[in-house]
Amino acid sequence: MVVIWRNKWQRIKKKVPRVKMPEQDPDVRRRNFEEVPLGLTPEMAIKEASRCLQCKKPACVEGCPVSVDIPGFINKIFSNDFAGAISTLWERNALPAVCGRVCPQEAQCEGRCIVGKKDAPVAIGSLERFAADYERKKGSGKIPAVASKTGKKVAVIGSGPSGLTVAGDLLLKGHEVTIFEAFHKPGGVLVYGIPEFRLPKEIVASEVATLEKMGQNRMQFRGGRLRHH
Repeated sequence: MVVIWRNKWQRIKKKVPRVKMPEQDPDVRRRNFEEVPLGLTPEMAIKEASRCLQCKKPACVEGCPVSVDIPGFINKIFSNDFAGAISTLWERNALPAVCGRVCPQEAQCEGRCIVGKKDAPVAIGSLERFAADYERKKGSGKIPAVASKTGKKVAVIGSGPSGLTVAGDLLLKGHEVTIFEAFHKPGGVLVYGIPEFRLPKEIVASEVATLEKMGQNRMQFRGGRLRHH
């Protein structure tokens, strides 16, 4: 049985199957290069979030390379607090829309999910994607809170996933960041190595734009013939 938390004091036991993310129909997707998974609706996301046990010692967090507060952001989704969900994700992950799509969750967070011992694990990646996509499409447009300026400057070589991640972490701490990139657009393998139907370029561009807003003139790209300030 899966425990569904209604609030801090009450819980109801109920079996809830894993919510399957809608996809393009095969006859349609074979004629285009658009993203195959279509994402969860708010109703679907809340239903899937209800499957989380809110473990006191969450093994899923131990399986996450950046130690995202997974029960925390999932509980926010369950509570219909989508803004709170993305804020919780941003505390540890600068690229939630990317990670929700291409991280190997089955071998990391979802692979450690307690629900997965007897049932399908909670769809952590799908919920992460939902929170990021909802903020991008319908959110308030807010950006992650950053610390006061430290006056320190850091150079990051390469704007692939690791470079963008460390840039986001440095910006959160208040440092000034310059990313040096050999190609014309930031993103590295996210842009040049992953096909559009797996990771749309607009998603990467949106994540980079959020980093730029976080930087508030404290981050710049220098790459190819194109320079972003």
